[in-house]
Amino acid sequence: MPTDIDLINRQILTAVDNALVISKTDLQGVITYVNDLFCELTGFSREELLGQPHSIVRDPSVPKEVYKEMWDTIQSGKQWTGIIPNRGKGGVLYVVDTSVQPIKNEKGEIVEYISVRRVINDLMQNYDAVEFAKEQFDEYYDE
Repeated sequence: MPTDIDLINRQILTAVDNALVISKTDLQGVITYVNDLFCELTGFSREELLGQPHSIVRDPSVPKEVYKEMWDTIQSGKQWTGIIPNRGKGGVLYVVDTSVQPIKNEKGEIVEYISVRRVINDLMQNYDAVEFAKEQFDEYYDE
């Protein structure tokens, strides 16, 4: 019989899975898992994505240095974050606030990577709100 904590955990996982674009890769960046939202967003089927390099969604405008920094960071065992434009099937553009981090085994060795992203296309269309929030942030932290 499920406990209250089991129910809460399922509810949390469902909410995360419905709101965030999630993928996992092996150490070489080959996709091993994508959630349904990843498929819906990119227009690729799960079968088209699994086994492909994650760069399948890379937007060519992003400088290679950004990805080098990401790889250096996650290979050192740390979390990397950034705002990245990506391209789905047919060239559809979407912008994501991305967090990539290593997954480690019991010995502390990195065995794969997980990427959790929030689509921020809505923010790209509401620059006034972003600018206002940035002003508030700057005011608070410049004091």
